Amino acid sequence: MELKEVVRLIKGRLLYETEEILDREYAYAVASDLMSNVMLDTADDSLLITSLVNPQVIRASEMMNITCIILTCGKTVTDTMMELAKTRNIALVETHYTTFTVCGKLHNIGMREGPVATELSQVTSIQLDKERCIGCIHCVRNCPTEAIRVRSWKATISPERCIECGMCVKVCPRHATRPVVDTLEAMNEYDYKIAIPATSFFGQFKGIKSRNHVLTALKQIGFDDVYEEAIGAEMISYATRKLLQSGEKELPLISSGCPSVLKMIQIGYPNLLDHVVDYRPPVEVVASMARREAEKKYPHKKIGIFFIAPCTAKISFIKESDEVIETDVDVMVAISEVYKQVRAKLKVLKDSEVEDLARSGVMGLRWTNPGGESLALNTDKFIAVDGIDEVMDIFEKVEDEKLEGVDFIEAEACIGGCFGGSLTVENSYSAKANMKVILDEAKAKYGDRILNYPGSEEELKRNRELLYRPVLQLDQDLSVSLKKMEEMGRIVSTLPGVDCGVCGAPTCKAFAEDIVRGLITERACIILNRTRGR
Repeated sequence: MELKEVVRLIKGRLLYETEEILDREYAYAVASDLMSNVMLDTADDSLLITSLVNPQVIRASEMMNITCIILTCGKTVTDTMMELAKTRNIALVETHYTTFTVCGKLHNIGMREGPVATELSQVTSIQLDKERCIGCIHCVRNCPTEAIRVRSWKATISPERCIECGMCVKVCPRHATRPVVDTLEAMNEYDYKIAIPATSFFGQFKGIKSRNHVLTALKQIGFDDVYEEAIGAEMISYATRKLLQSGEKELPLISSGCPSVLKMIQIGYPNLLDHVVDYRPPVEVVASMARREAEKKYPHKKIGIFFIAPCTAKISFIKESDEVIETDVDVMVAISEVYKQVRAKLKVLKDSEVEDLARSGVMGLRWTNPGGESLALNTDKFIAVDGIDEVMDIFEKVEDEKLEGVDFIEAEACIGGCFGGSLTVENSYSAKANMKVILDEAKAKYGDRILNYPGSEEELKRNRELLYRPVLQLDQDLSVSLKKMEEMGRIVSTLPGVDCGVCGAPTCKAFAEDIVRGLITERACIILNRTRGR
């Protein structure tokens, strides 16, 4: 909210003003007459609401990067305070309202106490550019887990609810959401560099002669060796086939290949956690193998493993901070980051320069197409579903025991599987057509046989447990949570039910949840205000 709107709302008086000061935006506020409390934990660029009038208020504000002070209860600023504030470019506002009243008025229009701790507890690979964001709610409407809200015309992401599916990146017309990825400049930090391209990488190029042409071109942009992600996919397919035949795990088995789907299960479908296959993503399996082999050859060199990723989810799976994992992947680079360089190399690459780098067969390469993983399991009792909405529908059927005769569920968050990832370049349908050349080549050369077997099942095992994330609970105390659910139901019954999104929440139900969580008030519903004559 702009400062001039704050001043108007509290009937205040800005003691000195410039155009820059009037246009300042504030989303957080802190209220206290005890400066030691203010200095404990306050978000940058917050408003300070206080009735304390002395120079220490200015000094404490400067230390905490507070750029505006609202002095309540009709208190008058001293000359010393005024001089200090001007030299530090801190705005001063006087109002006759009490501190309690000012807090209430600002809270009603969506201002919150900073910092919001939940936004710091978990890392998300999606970054918001506040300068580009205009609060259009495209991202709000398309987020499958309702992790995004618009407040004061700016979107905010709740990291603990974000499953990194990248839908917000795809639909934002202003490109205000972007993935946090590494760049190829990181190659300078390593002596020996290994690239692991996602299998969907092959589908980004039209009219290629062979898989080895693409792998050689990738190597020539600065890598010392290249390993295919499909190598790990083959190993996992073989192990999953054995697991399915053993009957050791409750059916239906659920693929562990898509990190977004795994997070969705952790958040919304905890009863399905025991159904998930206990294997790591293919890239982690390959990275471990590549590092072992490289360290044997070059024990004194600094090895760098680069994953050429198709989506934000696979990046966050390695980088997330709430669950410590051991991974051999050092750098995550988007397919779109390397695409132009590889394409340029392909245009001038001579057939005599092409190296024999391909090491995987059809079974691993098919993973990038929806249904490809399932085809390797020697069973017709499978469901391959792509698109997060369809995935959620299938999971609900499994939980309700309405899905019978299914041994395996292959679930992918992106429509079109990994070809539809937010970090790819080519249209997913065109990419699938491009990939057919690669698959036909592998089929003709190797048939359906497996080229890569795991040394042991332990090489494939996930090194962390998938745990339930109770982020949808309204309170840790069950009795309090139940009371809030009752209150939420009451609020929903009073709302118009049109799901217009003007309040900044995707649905009226989500808006009611925000109210009971204390994040907003009913006054934010424009339709409700009109019907009540406000």
